[in-house]
Amino acid sequence: MTEALLEAKSISKKYEDRYVLQNTDLKIDHQQFVAILGHSGSGKSTMLNILSSLLKPSSGQVLYKGKEIGQLSKSAVAKFRREDIGLVFQHYMLIPNLTVEENIQMGSKYALEAADLEELVSLLGIEKLLNKYPHQLSGGEQQRVCIARAVIKKPAVLFCDEATGALDSENSKNIIVLLHAIKQTYGTSILFTTHNREIARTADRILLLEDGRIVRDDMNREKLSPDQMSWEI
Repeated sequence: MTEALLEAKSISKKYEDRYVLQNTDLKIDHQQFVAILGHSGSGKSTMLNILSSLLKPSSGQVLYKGKEIGQLSKSAVAKFRREDIGLVFQHYMLIPNLTVEENIQMGSKYALEAADLEELVSLLGIEKLLNKYPHQLSGGEQQRVCIARAVIKKPAVLFCDEATGALDSENSKNIIVLLHAIKQTYGTSILFTTHNREIARTADRILLLEDGRIVRDDMNREKLSPDQMSWEI
C-alpha cells in the first residue's frame, strides 16, 4: 500500500471552549487535486493551516511522508515549509518594491531544485510582466505571480486558501485552469479551499466540511474539465 503524502490523525483545534475542527482524519495522495468545500466558519482555513504547519492542532497528529510534523525541530519544520509546500492565499502579499521576477525568485531562494523560470512564467502567461511592479498589475495577474512564487520551488503540496476569493469569474476560472496545468506539469498535490461548488467539480476529490467535521469525502467520478466551468456565486 502506497504511503500517503500527507496525513492527519484525529486533529482538533479548540479556541477557549469552542472547537473549530474536531477529530479529523485525512489522507492526501501524491498528485491529487482536493477541493475542500464549506461555508465561512466551517473549519476550512483552520484545517489547511494545520496541515501546512502554520498552526498547531490542539490534539492529534499531522504526518508528512510518514513523519510527524509536531515532533520535528523548529529548523526541520522551517525546512519543510521552505522545500516541500507552497502557499497561496486570497490576498496576494507581494513585495511592492520588488519586480514580478524578483517576487517570484524569492520563492526559490532556498529551493533544492527550482523550476525553470521561463517555463513556469510561460505556463502562467506572465512572461511579459517580469519587469513590472505589483501595483502595475491587475488582481488576476497578481495572483498568477503569487502562484509562480509558490510553485517555483516545485513543492510537493500547494495549499490554496480561497485563492480565487478576490477575483471575478473570468480570472477565477483562469486560475483554476492554471492550477490543473501545474498539477500535470510538476506533479503537485493541491489542496484548495472554496465555497464554490463549480470549482469542486474539477477536482479529483471533494471534501465537505460542516462545523469543523468532514461530512463528505468522495472521489469525483464525473470530473469537469476546468475550462468548461460555468460559474456560481
